[in-house]
Amino acid sequence: MMLYPSIMDLMKKAGNRYSLVIAASKRARTILDSSKEGEESIDGARSITRAVEEIAAGDILVVNETREQELEREAEYQAKVDALEAAEHALETEAEEAEAAEADAE
Repeated sequence: MMLYPSIMDLMKKAGNRYSLVIAASKRARTILDSSKEGEESIDGARSITRAVEEIAAGDILVVNETREQELEREAEYQAKVDALEAAEHALETEAEEAEAAEADAE
């Protein structure tokens, strides 16, 4: 049974139990994945304990988003992806035109 950090302290950091569980599980998965890549061996229970301790210490910030905020963030991300793809396409087109002009010049 986990006595520290208390659930009440963790709730102050996360806002609600759902956000706490999601944040702790995501961080635990990251810890577990990184331990598989490195020399350190850690099991699932220890990764959860470490994740909860990091949240309690304030090392992990739990952000509560509304669905509207999440959709807005995803839309902004998609707009950036679209802009990068358009720029990449423009560069490819420019390079192709330059190659064609060079081939015509020869």
